[in-house]
Amino acid sequence: MATIVVDQVWKQFLLRRDRADSVGQLLTRMIPKRRPKTPPEPFWALRDISLDMPAGTSFGIVGNNGSGKSTLLKILTRTMSPTRGHVHIEGRVSALIELGAGFHPDFTGRENVYLNASILGISRKDIERKMSHIVDFAEIHAFIDTPVKYYSSGMNARLGFSVAISVDPEILIVDEVLAVGDEAFQQKCMDRIFQMKREGTSILLVSHSLSSIERLMDQAIWINQGVMQKSGSPREVVLAYRESMLDQNTAEPEDAQDESLDANETMRLQKAYVTSGDKVVETVLSGDPLSVMMFMENITGRQLTGHVGIAIRRPDGLEIASFSTVLDGNPLTFPAGQRRLSLNLSQLYLTHGRYEISITLYDENGRRLKEWPGAIDLKVQSLTMSPGLLVLPHQWVEN
Repeated sequence: MATIVVDQVWKQFLLRRDRADSVGQLLTRMIPKRRPKTPPEPFWALRDISLDMPAGTSFGIVGNNGSGKSTLLKILTRTMSPTRGHVHIEGRVSALIELGAGFHPDFTGRENVYLNASILGISRKDIERKMSHIVDFAEIHAFIDTPVKYYSSGMNARLGFSVAISVDPEILIVDEVLAVGDEAFQQKCMDRIFQMKREGTSILLVSHSLSSIERLMDQAIWINQGVMQKSGSPREVVLAYRESMLDQNTAEPEDAQDESLDANETMRLQKAYVTSGDKVVETVLSGDPLSVMMFMENITGRQLTGHVGIAIRRPDGLEIASFSTVLDGNPLTFPAGQRRLSLNLSQLYLTHGRYEISITLYDENGRRLKEWPGAIDLKVQSLTMSPGLLVLPHQWVEN
């Protein structure tokens, strides 16, 4: 029996273009007079989306920002109605699709727990029995009796998620709001989601962490500009999505600068070097560990989200290996100020010679913003002068 059935769902919004662009225009429009109004323009956020989610399965949704993922979740949680099509859901739904959704800003955290539980049909007695567990999981003991309007976005996310998983839902719907938490809490949430999956809870997860989609989900879909591009196994869907992001990077559209962050004005690479055995080195022995250390500065004064890629090349430009949080599906957060990043390789099996390490910055959708080619020069020494590119561990056996 299916827990969620989405049957040919479309969602249209009407965009109004006659907005005031300045205070002067706003004041002018307050004067009563006859003037033609620009008719609203239709915008289809979702186009013909269909999916069947059997009971006890987990479903992942991937796609760029603005692709329609959150609109679909709002329809599934009945906070929004489809323009066309039908949705059928069986089972108690617990959802976390927007920070602070369902929280009254003037109520304390404890009072909001009771409020959310009552909305989900949980008795006060049951929630009192679970209150200590909710507070423990959210890690906000000192603030549980403080009005949530004083909470940070991370505290809101922790409390919201803790309530959502504590009401014994049959269906758990979670949006990307967990990205605001610290890395340790994100992993804690993923561990809990995996436990609920093993216990038979149906899970619908929207996440930019493609590795989480691959690791946790049974099925996945990729939505782009409101259209389902692919559905199937998480590995197949994530691979198709990753390839599309790489195609976007290669295409370098002319208007990309208008849509993306300007790396020259937001992020700076202050310095970069390699270490081996906790020492800064310019030469490393083939087979030894190596770390690429990067110090980046966010000069915007606000937190940004993006990706970093590293490529190891020969001086003639031949790429030997590349590593990217785009391909790994793990976006990075850059708080205002300096951020240190590192790529750690347990063993580097390159042949004897000179190499260059390049660093690339991408926006949160995987579009290339800026590259620092040849940011680091590296020499590799090998005990054997092997031809080719790699010195692979091996042994000869005589039978």
